[in-house]
Amino acid sequence: MSLGSFLTDLSDKNTRSKSYVRCATTRNLSRTSMKDDEEYPCAHDIIPWLDEIQLRDDAEKDLYKYLYSNIMPFDVPNAESLGFHGASTEDDLPDGLSNGIVGPTISFTLDAKQKYPWTSHVPKDIYFEYVASFCSVNEPRNNWRPLFHAVVEKIVQELTSGTGSKGGTPNVEQVVRAVNQNIWDRFHTEKEIFFQSGQTPLIYDPMSILAYGYASCTGLSIFLVDALRAAGIPARLAGTPAWNGEEENGNHTWIEFFGSDSNWHIMESKPASGQDDKDLLDPCQWWFCNHERVSGTSFYAARLDRSLGNDNVFPLAWDMGNHDVIGEDRTSFMEDLCSQCH
Repeated sequence: MSLGSFLTDLSDKNTRSKSYVRCATTRNLSRTSMKDDEEYPCAHDIIPWLDEIQLRDDAEKDLYKYLYSNIMPFDVPNAESLGFHGASTEDDLPDGLSNGIVGPTISFTLDAKQKYPWTSHVPKDIYFEYVASFCSVNEPRNNWRPLFHAVVEKIVQELTSGTGSKGGTPNVEQVVRAVNQNIWDRFHTEKEIFFQSGQTPLIYDPMSILAYGYASCTGLSIFLVDALRAAGIPARLAGTPAWNGEEENGNHTWIEFFGSDSNWHIMESKPASGQDDKDLLDPCQWWFCNHERVSGTSFYAARLDRSLGNDNVFPLAWDMGNHDVIGEDRTSFMEDLCSQCH
């Protein structure tokens, strides 16, 4: 079966078999009895979205279709290596040759949605694009999510148990801060991952960063985006290819995360900023957010949604001829946000 036929088949099956049940969007498994008019906690095979409840099998199929439909053009020749294939389990190749990063990506992405209550306000389309994606731009593709999921889970456990906070259920900003402040020395690296300029595109994917122990702003930002995605928090790469529109002024990359207020907020990785980011909703704490920096500067955020068209590009400062990464113009957003900062 061709990949296109397989996707069509998935669509037909979803149309025929889609079935939703009522349940709470945040599971409270400690309750042993509920009245008929109360919402029931979600079972292990249920995914609670903001506006719907979906069977996990259907969510897996939807997510598979979404990721393939929005694959970046330079990934198409390697689609089967990534795990996009139409073979049934009976036709799988021996020795794991049919496996790819798509399978673990989908599995851990949905695990996070079921597990973490701070995901309850995130719309399905936002979650698909900014949590499920296994990449940000054109960094080398690798199977980072299982590793990040395990490390982030421990950080979250510390946070919710009171080791890293007052305990209780944290909000998005508390989780973001806990991850950014604690993840850089959790992978058994010789020392804490640190900032070193001029490393993109030599070292900017998560596995290379773990191997070398350092990266510049782009690599560290991709690393943080991936860590937040492992926690079920929508995150994306943002930045400028040229300060004040002048290439000689240099470029910079940071991230945006989808906050508890359902708005995008800018921040920088701990190794790049050296800050404790106690108030993540204060944009003026970041050195790049001020009137002088935004004057004449164009800003962008990386997208996955290819329906936006090829005219919407995220410029890669290290590969300016590559127009295959979709981008969203964030110039007006940054001007409004940072004009108040001095």
